[in-house]
Amino acid sequence: MRWCDSSAREIRHRPVPGQPADPASAERVGAIMDITARAARCGDPVLVLPVQRRTCESPPLVVAAVRGFPDDAQSLTDAVACAGHMGADLVVAHGLPTSFGERSIGLEAAVQDAGRLLDAAVRAASSGVPGLHVRAWLARVRPDELVGELLDADLLVLGGPRPDRWGQLGLVARSALFHAPCAVLLTPRPALSTAEPWSPAFGGKTSPISAAGGRR
Repeated sequence: MRWCDSSAREIRHRPVPGQPADPASAERVGAIMDITARAARCGDPVLVLPVQRRTCESPPLVVAAVRGFPDDAQSLTDAVACAGHMGADLVVAHGLPTSFGERSIGLEAAVQDAGRLLDAAVRAASSGVPGLHVRAWLARVRPDELVGELLDADLLVLGGPRPDRWGQLGLVARSALFHAPCAVLLTPRPALSTAEPWSPAFGGKTSPISAAGGRR
């Protein structure tokens, strides 16, 4: 809330039913998906608050899960801004499935592509906030497993829906809503017809943030 106040962002609260551990969790995730779809059409990110407050380590940790660019450029920008405001370290993470067996065709190329993606993301993030501690994490898991219960983070930043009439969340974002142990920030991805080559701008325009949380 202090960050939003200082950057002229408006906060709109949207309560949702249920808790992640309850049978109603599917209802909770469905409600959040509706909120993110509406927010994406306005270009607004959504912060999903955990039902149970997590005790932050020192320093806190922000994880930005990236799949590719330009789709995830804005989520990386937001992750950098959040880490800078929180005084947190930033981890840029990418999941490479273990289904790429050691003898699989394309394994070496996939690893090289993932390395280039993470290197570019770390360079861009490091230039966004002076003194920000950024590191890469290439996890040999499926991306939806990367955002599960074992994630060690205080904030997870992901690409959200596109501003189209469907506004659907992908498998990774839905898995995070069900299983991530921390707050999740979902940033809209660009429309497919207007996606530009990746050129991150860390001083971009401010926008409202919708905050969705479980009923306590």
